Amino acid sequence: MSRRSLLIYLLILIIGFIIVYNMIGEQDFSGDDSREVIVYYATRDAMYLDQERRTVKQDGLYRNTVEELLKGPETSSLSPTIPEGVELLKLNLRDNIIYLDFNNALLDNHWGGSTGESLTVYSIVNTMVQFEEIDAVQILIEGEKIETLAGHMYLLEPLEKNESIVKK
Repeated sequence: MSRRSLLIYLLILIIGFIIVYNMIGEQDFSGDDSREVIVYYATRDAMYLDQERRTVKQDGLYRNTVEELLKGPETSSLSPTIPEGVELLKLNLRDNIIYLDFNNALLDNHWGGSTGESLTVYSIVNTMVQFEEIDAVQILIEGEKIETLAGHMYLLEPLEKNESIVKK
């Protein structure tokens, strides 16, 4: 093998090692980049909330958790609590209250009824207060506080967890 061929071979080998090293370095083998969370959906009889466990990325934990809730249940024994087309626009955590700003679809596409409203609101609230640093949830629509979602619950103040609506 000529000296030039040997040099090219070594150069290719070094470049290969660098590429492999960078690929391995980008992976997180610790498992700490994701976390199991609980999201709440309605029971089939639409009387209670029941939990479903999901794994989400830690980076953007709150947003990722809300996005899982918006996807709907994976279990056939549970029903969605959030209407079609709902998107989380912004969120902000301040003084242990998380402000969740949704688009108008939360109002416009909601099916109504006192139980339906309660299931929707507390699926959001109970899902978010599982985090130690969150005590209450303020629901906003397009950046504004709303008095009610479907005419039965007062939403101008932040809400705390409601265990009585969760299936035992």
